[in-house]
Amino acid sequence: MNISPCLELENIERSILKVCDHIDNKRENLEWHNFSEEQLWYELVSCILGSQIQYETAKGCITHLIEKKLLDIQKILISPDEVKEKISRELSKPIYPPFVGNKGCRYRYPNSKAKYIVETCLEIYNNKSCLRLILDGCSDAHEAREILIKKCMGIGPKQASLFLRNISYCEDLAIIDSHVIDFIRLMELNKKINSRSIVNKSQYLMNEEILLSYADGKDKTLASLDLAIWVVMRLVKKEFVL
Repeated sequence: MNISPCLELENIERSILKVCDHIDNKRENLEWHNFSEEQLWYELVSCILGSQIQYETAKGCITHLIEKKLLDIQKILISPDEVKEKISRELSKPIYPPFVGNKGCRYRYPNSKAKYIVETCLEIYNNKSCLRLILDGCSDAHEAREILIKKCMGIGPKQASLFLRNISYCEDLAIIDSHVIDFIRLMELNKKINSRSIVNKSQYLMNEEILLSYADGKDKTLASLDLAIWVVMRLVKKEFVL
């Protein structure tokens, strides 16, 4: 990634730290136990849909599936194949919100993500379990992330961390996406990075530790820091990348 000379790294860092402060000041005191089971399930599906997909597209898709009543847990348990086909069919259509000008976008992986959603639902809810019980049984966020990765199809460290962050389960896990990787590279926090993507779990955890160390040094939480990086780096790449 090439940054315009007019935008120095120290300005990027300063902007990120300011956004961190804004996030901390606006942070709501949410408690994950206050989420209904349905809300937890929708958040998890949103993370499944969001893997390798632009944020706006994933948001539009989860809203569309909820409106079509295709994420009802009991309906999936009773007729998994039927619901899977319906989800795949809906994701294959141009889903307009939040797009404008009547120009929609088809989801890139309708068949595989429909399968992931249904099989994850069966894995979690078939044995009279639920997300609340699973999370209640974990000793910390790292254990919760490991269990989610094992139980949920299409969920890796990034999406599991995102789910736990979104429901206010923790603040000490990082969402290492391409924007965060670009920041780590620009700041030379990890000189071994040679790709914008995380190839395996060990690389993910290594960069998470690097980012945690950086956050501690700036007296910021990991939660506010990587969200601020995501916000600022998206703008940087949109406006200033050559």
